[in-house]
Amino acid sequence: MCDQLKALPEIEIKKTCFGLFTQAVYKPSQSVIKVNQNEYSVEVGGQLEKLLNGDINTIVEQRNRGKKYSKSDMGNMRLDTCISKDRQFVGAQLLRFVDFSYKPVTDMVVYEGKTAEAFAELFD
Repeated sequence: MCDQLKALPEIEIKKTCFGLFTQAVYKPSQSVIKVNQNEYSVEVGGQLEKLLNGDINTIVEQRNRGKKYSKSDMGNMRLDTCISKDRQFVGAQLLRFVDFSYKPVTDMVVYEGKTAEAFAELFD
């Protein structure tokens, strides 16, 4: 997912601390992007797959209903998210643990603006 994120025109990769570290920045707001990897059960993973493959209106509807997705300590589904600090950008991809490695279940999806805010709130 990192290569896909770097390729997006709205993302800039900056060097920090004398070039020792790099960080991804959402260009329109200059907000730093944080990467998260959380594991989920198969049941929740199925719900996440529908969410990521579904209509963006579903994200807003679920947020308005107060939906939250419960993490699992040892799930075989992993959601990788890249969320800007101001929550105006989200990149997300769902993966499944198969044959001792994680394989993509969905393509990386990108949300911006109000949809990104709503998506981020589902995982607070």
